Amino acid sequence: MNNRTILGNATMAHVNLMDINIDTKQLVKDIFIEINEAKEDILKANMIDIRNNNGFEIDFNIIGMMEEELLKIDVLYNKIIYLENNLEEYLLNDSFGTICAMYNGNTYYLIELALKSILTRNSIIFVSEKNYMDFTNRLILILIKNILDKYGIDKNLIQLLYTNDFHDLLSNNASINRVLVIGDLEFQNRVKESSSVEVICLGIDRYDIYIEVINNISILEALSKMDCCDIYVKSELKVSFDDYIEVKDVEEAVGQINFNTAGHASIILTDSVSSASYFVKNVKADNVFVNTLFTQNYLKFDMDLFLRKKKVICNSGMMNSLFGGSYE
Repeated sequence: MNNRTILGNATMAHVNLMDINIDTKQLVKDIFIEINEAKEDILKANMIDIRNNNGFEIDFNIIGMMEEELLKIDVLYNKIIYLENNLEEYLLNDSFGTICAMYNGNTYYLIELALKSILTRNSIIFVSEKNYMDFTNRLILILIKNILDKYGIDKNLIQLLYTNDFHDLLSNNASINRVLVIGDLEFQNRVKESSSVEVICLGIDRYDIYIEVINNISILEALSKMDCCDIYVKSELKVSFDDYIEVKDVEEAVGQINFNTAGHASIILTDSVSSASYFVKNVKADNVFVNTLFTQNYLKFDMDLFLRKKKVICNSGMMNSLFGGSYE
């Protein structure tokens, strides 16, 4: 199936979903029921990926956390901001249409992005260069599509594509409404160079660590096992591994991190309050950790990534006529 067909199918699935009066929150709840009932089969598929050195072990506790979070969400598509002088101002949240998620195959990202796309009535295409977690991801997509089918929703609402020809896909600016790129800086730049539409970069799966002092040997042992981080070590500090970048002080560390980082998580190990304060205030990262390591393979994606916002101002009482009572 070529890229134009995939994008065309995604567009039509989104259009069809917008015409269906459906409780997307209940739909997502039913998807989680389907996933939990298929736990044994998912773990078997996951074991194939692990045996092929092509995946990580799925933790259903994390999927449970994801379910709890998603089922608490109340998506307010229309929300009143103020009422003054017979004028009402509303914040209107609309779906984008088709979203391309360029990612590394992480199953948790696939589940959360897919279900948040459904909640906000977007279609989504997952794009990866490699078939990482392939057996696990394909089974979960089948389970999601089974529920979509029961609700009469086009199963092309959620699609999976393997390709390294980003330009051929992302140059279709008439069919793609938003691109999410999840990965390191090099991957982000490749996607941005190929895309003719807005790209939102999320630097997931990469950690920047500045070591100024080590008082906890367990942290040092954990560091030596991590293969997804860049480590900066203060001059003259002795560590038991060789793969690191020597820096003079916290200012140089922050400068180098900010130049090289994908912006996901930065960590400082120090006993200096001033160094920790400087690091927290100046490092460019979505998550900053002081004297602790962050290795959890799951991250929450902000709902604003899936909604287009616009303000609507009109005479009092007109909004009900405009949107048929769908606002709050």
